Amino acid sequence: MLDLGRLRVLRELKLRGTAGAVADALGYSPSAVSQQLAQLQREVGVPLVERVGRRLRLTDAGEVLAERARTLLAEAERAEEAALAASGRVAGTVRVVGFQTALLNVVVPSLPGLAAAYPELRIDVRDEEDDGILDRVASQEIDVALTDEHPHLPRAERPELDSEVLITEPMGIVLPAAHPLAAAPGPVPLADLAAEAWVAPYATTNHAAQVERACLELGGFRPDVRHRSNDLRVIFGLIRAAGAVGIVPHLAGAADEPGMVVRAIAGAPLHRRMELWRRAGADVRPSVRAVLDALRTTADALVTARPGLVRGCGE
Repeated sequence: MLDLGRLRVLRELKLRGTAGAVADALGYSPSAVSQQLAQLQREVGVPLVERVGRRLRLTDAGEVLAERARTLLAEAERAEEAALAASGRVAGTVRVVGFQTALLNVVVPSLPGLAAAYPELRIDVRDEEDDGILDRVASQEIDVALTDEHPHLPRAERPELDSEVLITEPMGIVLPAAHPLAAAPGPVPLADLAAEAWVAPYATTNHAAQVERACLELGGFRPDVRHRSNDLRVIFGLIRAAGAVGIVPHLAGAADEPGMVVRAIAGAPLHRRMELWRRAGADVRPSVRAVLDALRTTADALVTARPGLVRGCGE
């Protein structure tokens, strides 16, 4: 009988393309990945991978088995979920991925309570916000994901996933304190910032797409994005030191930072949504359900403590 752990290695190689990337994803050494693949080939009796230069590539047989492995691994996951649901035991590992402010404001505050209530539960947290996160939820690499969603940038429907909006938050213009527009307390027209240097997250993020779209639709210009970072500390540093401007969400905490000011956007206020994702039916697992409930409770407390935030979609 084929080993599910080795099938997962093969499946990861199909998804990631290199043994090194598989090793990073699964916590193995590259040599352990090669050994697992070699053992799987012996079990199957046909070549599954071939070396092309310094890379491994799936053979035709490997491609077929990797695709079937997706179904087998999903069935094994569902069987495990059913057994855990029947037992009611909150144990095992839940993998949580999210963007920076979601982790800082919702995930991290939830961890102490979860650790105290469920000592057998392990939670692995990753700071990521690329376009492929939902595919990784669907493929069972991630259990829970928090993404930033923008109403004017809708995603394609994902019927294999369940989601809910945790928090809706306003977004504002951040200016260096010495900027001429910083002195006036009212909203700032984006058109007045057309000649400025901008700082924004990387282009693969929803936040960056929102900045680009807002400048085009509300200001009539394409922003001159000279600086990019997904780290808010770097963004704030560039606003203060390089005189850049940017659009940031409420939870970034820019209003509390020295050397810069936050102003509302004139014309059409912007906001974004913190959305919580998991595979459809995954919350039958007591461990996943415990994490989801903890995140909802933390979101409730955060909205109560921070005026300007709205629980849910705000409609």
